[in-house]
This record gives sequence, C-alpha cells and structure tokens, in this order.
Amino acid sequence: MTAALTALAACGATDPATKQNPATGEKRQAARSSASPNGSGPRSAQAAELIDKAIDATLGQKYLRSTRRSTSEGTTVMHSAVRGDTAECRTHASKGAATLDWVITGSALYTRGSRKALMLSSQAKTDPESVAVMADRWVKRDGGPYEAMRDMCASKTRRMYLKERLPSPGELAALTATQRPGTLGGRPTTRITYRGQDGSVQFHIAAGDKPLLLRVTNPAKDLDETFTAFGEAFRVAAPAGAVTDYEMAEEVLAAQSQ
Repeated sequence: MTAALTALAACGATDPATKQNPATGEKRQAARSSASPNGSGPRSAQAAELIDKAIDATLGQKYLRSTRRSTSEGTTVMHSAVRGDTAECRTHASKGAATLDWVITGSALYTRGSRKALMLSSQAKTDPESVAVMADRWVKRDGGPYEAMRDMCASKTRRMYLKERLPSPGELAALTATQRPGTLGGRPTTRITYRGQDGSVQFHIAAGDKPLLLRVTNPAKDLDETFTAFGEAFRVAAPAGAVTDYEMAEEVLAAQSQ
C-alpha cells in the first residue's frame, strides 16, 4: 500500500535424539536419511529445483491472479494478462478503509484512491482540496507515472519481488527441508518447508505433471502470496469515465478558488 500510494502521490525439522547403541543407532539413522524426504543435501537441492520450476511455470502463465497479504501493507490482489511482450493488469490494494486501484494497459496507467488512501499522501496536508476532488475517481496519469509503473505486471518484476523475499536456490539447498503431501483450497499439493535460523519458508506446489506454485510464505520477510486463476482469460480495459491529469488539475484549481 505504501509503495502504491507513493506512486499515486507522484502522480523439516530433524528427528529428536534417541538413546540407543551407537553402532546400531548410526545404521538406523543412515537408513532413515536415505528413505526420508526430510533433511538438507541432495533431497533439499531437488526440492529447491522443483520450486524454481514451479515459479517459472507460474509466472510464465498468460493469465494469472495473485494475492499478497502483508502485515504492514495490507492485501493486494493483482489480475494480470500477458500479450506478447506487453504485460497488463488490474490491481486492488486495501489496508482497512484505505483502498487503491490501478489499471495498467499497453499504453496508459489509471489510478483510483479512496479518501482514506489519499489522506496518507504528503499532498493531503498541503492541498486538502485535491483529496476531496480526486477521491474514488479514476485518473489517467501522464507519461511519467506510466513509465515508472508499466512493468509492474511483468513476469520479471514479479520474479524480482519473490527473489528479494526468498532465500536463493543455493541457500535453500543448505537448509533443512521437509517435503510432505498437502492440500490448499481442496487442491492436492506438495508442501515443502525449509527451516533456518530466521524461521520457516513454505511452498505449496500443485501435485501433478505440471508444477505450479500455489502459495509461498516467509514470515521473516513479510511474504505471503497465493497464485490462482492460471490461464483464465482476463481482459484489461481502460476504466470508464476516467479524467486526465490535466482535467483533474483544473478541477482542483477550481475547488481551491471557491
């Protein structure tokens, strides 16, 4: 929410130790290590490879919906569509009564903020009339904000978002991993959990021939993102009734002169 408002304003666990004969204990532990899906090393590296493939398959979808839940930023839902080299999306962010929507088409950026959201901007303190005029209205932004935000829906941008909040594949391979069958929203998954000094990182990957990342969480980096609507066609269109930045500025000036 904070980042969006800025743009608008500029606009497994290991087994417990057991008491046993040292010789037989070592053999049993070795047998458990070879048969168990838990631990670091080769199995953990294989899990990290599966995760990387799942991220590729998910972010490579032509149509995709994602939901990000942040303890500090609120909830952001993005529905995106990729057309050739162009990525378009419609996004809704909310934190309590503060909401922000934006639409990115192949040629323009449109934003809409609630009164509560606009009140969080620095402009609200010096220019309260602008908040009253702009609240809950779609505005077609000029070239500057569009250039700054047009790649927001792109796969490379979303991958960077995850990369900044997840350990690297090499770091994951060095952590202790637990891999178990699971479910998410009634859908069978492979649930992979890595445990390290900073806590746990968990992935839900769709079970089946094509791995898709369904959810990833990393509380240490305030990451909780869910992916759905894979391949479900979604049309991004300019909002009806949107005014331009220039038209909005004229309305604000008129409000200030009253």
